[in-house]
Amino acid sequence: MKPLNVGQKITVDRKIENLKDLEIWADLVFLNSIVSSQLKKRKSENLQKMSESLVRVTFYFQEYSNNIRLYEQSLSEYRLDKNRAIERARKAEKENEKIRKQNESLSI
Repeated sequence: MKPLNVGQKITVDRKIENLKDLEIWADLVFLNSIVSSQLKKRKSENLQKMSESLVRVTFYFQEYSNNIRLYEQSLSEYRLDKNRAIERARKAEKENEKIRKQNESLSI
């Protein structure tokens, strides 16, 4: 079996993570709808606590998902900044070398 290259692996990993997220969201929506419909039928302390817990879990998961997304976005921006800085340094080194050679040719 031929191994995936790095770009394909990242794409596959991202797709798997997206599918996991969708699955978790579907489960949360399902659980919230069941608890909500039961609360409408009859109110009880346990159902109320379950509803509040599910809301907290849902908000926690949303915050966690946002944090991961923002972390990945920040890493991407840092990489781009680093790569731009490297390119600028390489360009400056080439210019510096060009000027040094010009100076050497003039001083001979």
